Amino acid sequence: MAESTVNLPQGLLKSPSFQLERLRRRTRTHVEAALSAKDFNLREFWVLTYLVDGDAASQAELGEIIGVDRSDMVRLVDALEKRGLAKREKDAKDRRRQIISVTKKGAKAQASLTPIVHEAEDAALDESTSKQLKHLKKLAKSIIAVEEEAEGIDDRS
Repeated sequence: MAESTVNLPQGLLKSPSFQLERLRRRTRTHVEAALSAKDFNLREFWVLTYLVDGDAASQAELGEIIGVDRSDMVRLVDALEKRGLAKREKDAKDRRRQIISVTKKGAKAQASLTPIVHEAEDAALDESTSKQLKHLKKLAKSIIAVEEEAEGIDDRS
């Protein structure tokens, strides 16, 4: 499933944003296909993973974290709740806020999906060496850490 670069202009091949988009698209395609076989999608997996590894969160916080707008987030949580994978509760401090938490069934589903996602990610990056993947992950974490640090500085001013 390697993408051809034969007809691409050099300007695009040299563009980090273009290359990152191609990588994102390739990885997401593999992961979505693997998850769809289990009747899940990537956003559902991300929400379950956040709730399992993190803690309960408001719908707004979850939407911000995974990059989903409010209306899509409502539909996403509705779907998880309907399947018994997550639950909504009114925030005791602010009744307008919905707090989302994972159920036992949701935690079990997330645990079973994690190796499937990892395998799909590995398949999407199958032509990369272990060392290259380690560097890619390290670079991504570094870039995100710098961004988060800058946001933290901005939040204090």
